[in-house]
Amino acid sequence: MPKGISVNIGLNFVDPNAYSGWDGELAGCINDARDMKQIATQLGYTATLLIDAQASASGVSRAIGEAARQLSSGDICLVTYSGHGGQINDVTGDEPDGKDETWVLWDRQLLDDELNGLWSSFASGVRIFVLSDSCHSGTVLRMRSFKEKFRSAEFAASYGRQMNDAPRIRAADPAAVHANYLANQSNYEVSQWTHRAAVNASVLLISGCQDNQLSSDGDANGLFTQRLKEVWSNGSFSGSYAQFHAAILARMPSDQTPNLFRSGVASPAFEAEKPFTIGTGSAGGGGSGGFSISAPSSYANGVTPVSFSVSVPSANYFAVEIATEAGLFNSTANGARRNDSNFYASWKVAPFRQGSSFSMPLADWNRMRQGAAQLYYRLWCTESPNSWVNYRVTTSDSNAAAAPSVTLVAQGQSSGGDSSGMPAITAPNAFPANGSPPRFQVNPGAGRYYAVEVSTNSWYFTDQYSAQRTDDNFYGSWKVSPFESSALYPAAFVMPTAAWARLRDNASNGRLYYRMWWTESPTQWVNYGCTTPNSAGQNAPSFALSREFDRDALAESGK
Repeated sequence: MPKGISVNIGLNFVDPNAYSGWDGELAGCINDARDMKQIATQLGYTATLLIDAQASASGVSRAIGEAARQLSSGDICLVTYSGHGGQINDVTGDEPDGKDETWVLWDRQLLDDELNGLWSSFASGVRIFVLSDSCHSGTVLRMRSFKEKFRSAEFAASYGRQMNDAPRIRAADPAAVHANYLANQSNYEVSQWTHRAAVNASVLLISGCQDNQLSSDGDANGLFTQRLKEVWSNGSFSGSYAQFHAAILARMPSDQTPNLFRSGVASPAFEAEKPFTIGTGSAGGGGSGGFSISAPSSYANGVTPVSFSVSVPSANYFAVEIATEAGLFNSTANGARRNDSNFYASWKVAPFRQGSSFSMPLADWNRMRQGAAQLYYRLWCTESPNSWVNYRVTTSDSNAAAAPSVTLVAQGQSSGGDSSGMPAITAPNAFPANGSPPRFQVNPGAGRYYAVEVSTNSWYFTDQYSAQRTDDNFYGSWKVSPFESSALYPAAFVMPTAAWARLRDNASNGRLYYRMWWTESPTQWVNYGCTTPNSAGQNAPSFALSREFDRDALAESGK
């Protein structure tokens, strides 16, 4: 029987003796911790609440460490933190921005390196879900700029506040955390150098904002936790973790955009589950034993086929079915209505597959997306590579109406773009590293031209690291050809083969990052803009490089 342990941390104050007289006063953090503990206990977790003085560095480490000792494969650990976030100098060189992020606890800061060390103590197969309602960008200038924006009634309203009533900010006072850093410098450096073990558990983190943004405090809850509770709606939410993040994000103001981050061992089955689930049942059509399929809740109805994350037990194989109506999965009742324009089955055109992702073949995608508002999907699993042996399915024929779906929208959600016609660029969530070059869907806007940039690290999109760009880690279409144009948008941009080969071979973290520039001239930068500007370059979207063999991608390349 799977079990869950929850550690819920909230600090409205820190020890002023540890931070040069600064007490870090906030209002909503303890309420956040208590509310998250309530959610956890209602779902059957064994929960520990650590508030203010209880939330010391040793107290938090002990609670998480004890959870690691008690949990085994199939179990889940929920860790929630509400309080100030900070940054200290990175002495090991493993952080692109030169800073380690921290939780500002009662007596000292807990480094992200220390948290990684704690995650590494969990057994393989344990799921860890972390919620952090804090920020790590505490500069005096940024804090002042944030507060000044509340002179705008529209900006203040997006935070649910009155004009000139700026909320407290969950970024620690820079002078106070620096003094705390100096007082504990040798201990911090030891932690930075020693907490570097591999993480064998699967970790999902949703943070209250991006690393270069600020999280706001409130009188009852932090804004992020408040929106999370609204989306959760006493458990009525039924989507995946990615859909949970997207639903929270949709309720947040543009200056505070929660981040979804993955570390440890990738687990599509975990990500497909309903958030906080203790057992291994999943939303989005998943089953037990690591058997699941998931996809984005919405996707651009354009030139790039939709991709799915799949998980089947070891030594098993899978097939994917996709339909424009859920009822078409009921072969007895509606099998006669199936045709190539409303139903696709991978088993009809290729052997069963292995791997962790699946992309629709381009020809089938183009047929089925025409006039379709949604695409429904399900996953078959078999123990044989070429026949149905002990097979099962995520959504049965008799329950076809419950099949999960992807909503097709006119223009995909992306950095700097949305369905309202703003400039945008999108790509699949994953792409075969040994396949043909990736396609991007681009829309610079009517009468504009565009350029695409791709990099092995999102930090190369920032001014701070632009000087470190090389042909092996950065590609800009504007460097080798004029700006691109198309008569119709959204349009497709295909990365040149040579650049694709260089970047994929140098993608040390298994991902490539991308963005799009637009301009009103075919040869010059005129009234130009970017989907992810340099100031936020580290937040550029990305896709994972899948190392599996993909027959469809190979076929499309003409090889």
